[in-house]
Amino acid sequence: MKAISSYHLVRLFLNVLYLGLIFWAAITNNHGSEVAIGHVLLYNTLLFVPGWINNFGLLPRLRRNKKAGIYVGSIVVVFLISLLILGQYLHWLQIRYATQELTEFTPLGITSSAPSALTNYQYYFDALPAMIIILITLLVGYVIQEFLVKLKTEKYIQNEQAIAELNLLKSQISPHFLFNVLNSLYALSLSKSDKTPDVILQLSDILRYSLYEAQEREVPVPEEVAIIETYIAIEKIRIPDTTDISFRHSGIADAKMAPMLLLPLIENAFKHGVDSTIDHSYIHASLHKEENRLIFTCENTFKVAKTSKVGGIGIQNIRKRLELLYPSRHQLNIKQQEGIHQVTLLIEL
Repeated sequence: MKAISSYHLVRLFLNVLYLGLIFWAAITNNHGSEVAIGHVLLYNTLLFVPGWINNFGLLPRLRRNKKAGIYVGSIVVVFLISLLILGQYLHWLQIRYATQELTEFTPLGITSSAPSALTNYQYYFDALPAMIIILITLLVGYVIQEFLVKLKTEKYIQNEQAIAELNLLKSQISPHFLFNVLNSLYALSLSKSDKTPDVILQLSDILRYSLYEAQEREVPVPEEVAIIETYIAIEKIRIPDTTDISFRHSGIADAKMAPMLLLPLIENAFKHGVDSTIDHSYIHASLHKEENRLIFTCENTFKVAKTSKVGGIGIQNIRKRLELLYPSRHQLNIKQQEGIHQVTLLIEL
């Protein structure tokens, strides 16, 4: 993952940037001062040492082994040793340049008063506040970066899971579709229909589409429409002439959508709107575009047997794919009332 591989580089860059800002402020304060710039830069660098050891060593180790006691002990030891070194260096600077002004050495010129029993060691208490400020600032930066990396990692995992699930759903489309079409082809073969060769050619077009174009994330809507019309042509061969079939579409020339989303809805209409209907039956479907929305409707008569379930694998597949491809950007409504089955699908492009 790119977000994870650049993890340490980003942290290093932010720490160097922070140090650079302190250096810039220190050099600005040092203008016209007798204090050597090298001494100033060294002092400010030493301020960062406990924070760096914490961020690049102790905190990553804590994240791995989860041993809080060892971490607390380690950070206390590191901090005290760093304070001892920095305090001694500050004491030397104060003697060397005969000044007690902390701002001569660092822009973080915040000091604290030593207890009366420790007034001879005031230089440690002068160095203490700046070390604490930098340590806490680096710690907060570490926590924020860890949180952001965690969010990116979780998002990456979710995307990978969604892609895997979507690929699985796509892999189910062809077998499920092929199963339904082969049933139609079998019915034609029983009647020894002369139309069987034409149906086989049409079937090859649909299979080619499902094998290649259906693997794309999006396809032109006219291609999806063409495959639906081919399927309808196949189904019309085996159904009674009295069945009223219509599929109208408009305004879709420049639109794109995920492939094989509409065909299962048409399949379902034929399965339950024609095969399961005793009296006069019809299937009326339409697809059009309004502004940035695709609107698909399909209405058909139906009479479901006691052991039959309207929808099945195809509709379940559609629902899951819509959730993955168009989260919060689609509406799929299915109604059954008085022998009429209605499907409305809205997709925001």
